[in-house]
Amino acid sequence: MSGRVGDDADASGGLPEKTEDGVMFHAWNWSFDAIREKLPELAEAGFKSVQTSPVQPNKEPLTNGSQWWILYQPTGFGIGNSQLGTREQFQQLCEEAEKHGISIIVDVVANHMGNAGGGELAHRPAKNVDPELLANPDFWHEAKGVLDWNARGQVTQWGIGLPDLNTANEALQDKVIAFLNDAVALGADGFRFDAAKHIELPDDRTPSNFWPRVLGALDDKERLFLYGEVLQGGADRYPSYAEFLHLTASRYGESVRHAVGFGGTPDVSLAEDFKASQVDPSKLVTWVESHDTYANDSEESTAMTDEQLKLGWAIVASRAGSNPLFFNRPAGGGKFAARIGEPGSELWRDPDIAALNRFHNAMAGEGERLQALGPDVLLIERGEKGAVLLNAGASAAQVEADTALPSGSYDSHASAGGTFLVTNGKLAGSLAPGAIAVLQR
Repeated sequence: MSGRVGDDADASGGLPEKTEDGVMFHAWNWSFDAIREKLPELAEAGFKSVQTSPVQPNKEPLTNGSQWWILYQPTGFGIGNSQLGTREQFQQLCEEAEKHGISIIVDVVANHMGNAGGGELAHRPAKNVDPELLANPDFWHEAKGVLDWNARGQVTQWGIGLPDLNTANEALQDKVIAFLNDAVALGADGFRFDAAKHIELPDDRTPSNFWPRVLGALDDKERLFLYGEVLQGGADRYPSYAEFLHLTASRYGESVRHAVGFGGTPDVSLAEDFKASQVDPSKLVTWVESHDTYANDSEESTAMTDEQLKLGWAIVASRAGSNPLFFNRPAGGGKFAARIGEPGSELWRDPDIAALNRFHNAMAGEGERLQALGPDVLLIERGEKGAVLLNAGASAAQVEADTALPSGSYDSHASAGGTFLVTNGKLAGSLAPGAIAVLQR
């Protein structure tokens, strides 16, 4: 076997029926056609859903990988752009995805539009923004940027370096609703709302009915997976957004990175707490890294190695309740080697990633128990059906732990192999440095 998913004709991802029971693949900057071509392999690798980059038209036809931000500067609420593909190509993607049991999640930019430039022009709309939007002053907030991130009014009513839409305006909301329902009609299965923290809540001091009204107007809402980018910190009102949609768990991602030793020595116990302000794990979208932590100038996760990413994914994908998102980095050497529209790196095809995805899918509905067996080794059990072990340390680990698994011999489904024995509630085996073990009944 070559060590890549796709070479084993008998492999199966065992995809669950519901989007929320599976794992998501963030096809960052991939064109619609690039995603469509890889759907059979993505299904085989165990990915239940694929998240696209924003599908709306944007202000410039830029394609250099470092200009990824252009996709987050839309000019209106339509489907199709020069980088990812046309409306027809999006529909073809959705139709093909359905054949493979894969859900398509669309990244939506509803908080702002593309700007006219830098400096004083940053909070003014670009000249090629939809004329109906440009012509209506009631569709826009004041052209100024947030100065105090702890001031809720500024966070929701002022700009984030881009011209801020007045999302409380119901005529504007109607345009968003029409766009979302158009995407649903073409086959979309859910949405990620970019900058959701900056769209006001019904009980804010400056309130808005955006969330209940827009989400309540979605066609076939019960089958849609909906989540918002609510980055934790400042005036985030994190638990309040959970009343309407799933939320990004940005602080947990940081904890996972530190847990596997990125930026220091491993401490796997850091991965136990979701750090989600009392929001139930079932409402969380979890990750090792996001496109922002990878691509932003702060480079919070850019220097992570593939081994660290895999160890982090072993944590995120193995846990119960939450909704794991696998961010696909650009292909090639360098931070932005691939152009917008091209498929990314092939780490998603790694057999350990696929084994973890299949484990997650098979464990839907099972509870969890986490045990930190020292700073380097973490055991994640899922009821009596299976367990994942990971060794983030530089030395081999002899594993001895209490377990709920039935007595017997368990061969690991991960690439490092190995056999673990369970005898009368005791798990024993050896785990190489940097290795992952996936055990199932």
